[in-house]
Amino acid sequence: MFTNKGVCAAELNGVFDAGWTTAYQSQDSLTRMHQRLQSLGMEYIVLQYAAVEATHLYYPSQLDFLQNTQYKNNQLFPKSIEAAKIAGTKIWLGLYYDGDGWFTPPTITQLDTLSARNVRVLNELYDFYGREKVIEGVYIPQEIARYYWDGLREDATTESLVLHFLKPLVDAAKAVGWKVLAAPFYNQNLESPEKLQSFFESLFAVGFKPDVIAVQDGIGANDTGKIHADIATVENYERAVAQACAKYGIEFWVDAELFRTDDSKALADSARISAQLDTARASGAVNVIGYDLAVLGNAGLDSLEKWKSQTVGLKKSRNPNKNPQKLLKFYKLNGARVYLDRR
Repeated sequence: MFTNKGVCAAELNGVFDAGWTTAYQSQDSLTRMHQRLQSLGMEYIVLQYAAVEATHLYYPSQLDFLQNTQYKNNQLFPKSIEAAKIAGTKIWLGLYYDGDGWFTPPTITQLDTLSARNVRVLNELYDFYGREKVIEGVYIPQEIARYYWDGLREDATTESLVLHFLKPLVDAAKAVGWKVLAAPFYNQNLESPEKLQSFFESLFAVGFKPDVIAVQDGIGANDTGKIHADIATVENYERAVAQACAKYGIEFWVDAELFRTDDSKALADSARISAQLDTARASGAVNVIGYDLAVLGNAGLDSLEKWKSQTVGLKKSRNPNKNPQKLLKFYKLNGARVYLDRR
């Protein structure tokens, strides 16, 4: 359970790493980071992208369409895998992202191209890292949302999304024995829990069968100040997705957004994060993973290297009939005390 002293980070089972800063870290630095995450109970590290079209490449790919990438930080994947071996963490490998946020749904032709590139990246990743036991599977970096696939165009349907993109990726991962994780999102201003549940059931019914759906809780996201999700009602939406997943035998997780609504680079206050984690558990989430490493500390990812483990003594109770409170260990996290002891 959570204390009122800060976020109990052990309730987070993992965290996303988009690579923006970790790609520049040394092997030793990444290893220490994984060790610290593991000590906080974070078992899973989701490396968000293998490649971002034209800008970032995080593994030593030989694929032709990735050779003109501007920033070839191609040691993040192999270094992270080595760090996981030492720290005891587990890795999800992100795939290919073409830089399109899907605010306009791709055409069938575009979906086929995107699918083919993702499958080629997946197969190359397997050639490189298929024997590594620390790898749980792959992460689909495209963010799926119901309202982009709800008749905006005649071809923008759940069936086209599944058959021309999602199912080929899952099939390719299953063929090599890797699991599949996806993290869809939603906006409470645009839909109801019932519509959200129906959307996921339609995806699953057509043939999209990932191992894990980690729905983004939407807390923190906003459009020009209008928040996507309300902490008071978020459980209704999470539970709707959980019910759809249960119906089709898919494991349900929650992707908890850790950043402040007014600043995507700053960690939210501990009370809000505690409420997010409590709500996710209540909705039936098997695991909760945080988004993302960049907000875990005063200076982003680099601050993970500067966390100082401390031991503090709480004042003894003035009531002589009560036992003195035990010492609590914590990390400093963006100015907040993150307690490791469960209460």
